[in-house]
Amino acid sequence: MKIGIIGFGFVGKALRNGLKDNVDSIEIDPKLDTSIEDLKQHKPELVFICVPTPMNNDGSQNINIVNDVINDINQFDKNLLIVLKSTILPKYVNEISKKSKNLIINPEFLREKSANEDFINSKIIVFGGLDDNCKKLSDFYKNHTNCICKEHIITDGVSASLIKYTINSFLALKVTFFNEIKFVFDSLNSKDDWLNFISALSKDKRIGESHMNVPGPDGRYGFGGPCLPKDVSALIEYSKEIGKELSLLNKANSINNNIRAEYNELSAREKEQNIKYKSNKEE
Repeated sequence: MKIGIIGFGFVGKALRNGLKDNVDSIEIDPKLDTSIEDLKQHKPELVFICVPTPMNNDGSQNINIVNDVINDINQFDKNLLIVLKSTILPKYVNEISKKSKNLIINPEFLREKSANEDFINSKIIVFGGLDDNCKKLSDFYKNHTNCICKEHIITDGVSASLIKYTINSFLALKVTFFNEIKFVFDSLNSKDDWLNFISALSKDKRIGESHMNVPGPDGRYGFGGPCLPKDVSALIEYSKEIGKELSLLNKANSINNNIRAEYNELSAREKEQNIKYKSNKEE
């Protein structure tokens, strides 16, 4: 089976590394010196789009790269099955669906440092689009990838988009909560240590094990990296547009901005996504 992967960052690479040998894949990325013309010559049956959707300066989402890619694909095949793994807001799903009738929203739930393992061991795979197209993509995962996940969820595009944003926003809330609990714990002068403390909490399955350690995987307090900050900010801005302010998420984002603004340097990946942490103290 022939497929195309547009965008060869950690998401595109994890997908490529998770394919079985019965897949003939071409990767399109400026870093690889490949282009849409190469994709056209490859004649794929489906194409995965894994390009960035960075933060605008006002905190909203920028989908220019996604739009450009879909416009390029439409130049040679308007009926191609397009699988969008890039994170986009529900309002953009409807907009892009008008350009591509065979669009499937297939959000990724990968951690950058363990993307290959996370792809193989996915807890859920979400497909948002027309039922027949989603079933085709579900079969692709079963027959042409090494992903062992059996929890395949078929829904519409806007719900698939909101599933991704809800999960990332909840995890951001969880990180913020445990940062605040860490301050309380440190004030106790307990003989126990923090890791034992959160290990005890994690035994309650309602809480789970992830996103509890403070500092986080980058050695810093708060939530950072290329995903959570931009997704939280995008959802907050989108919610304002539809007349619903997410007060809890907004407060967590404000707390996090104050925490992360104390660090002088952004990571390279945060810079790529135009992540900004504006402290309330600056206002």
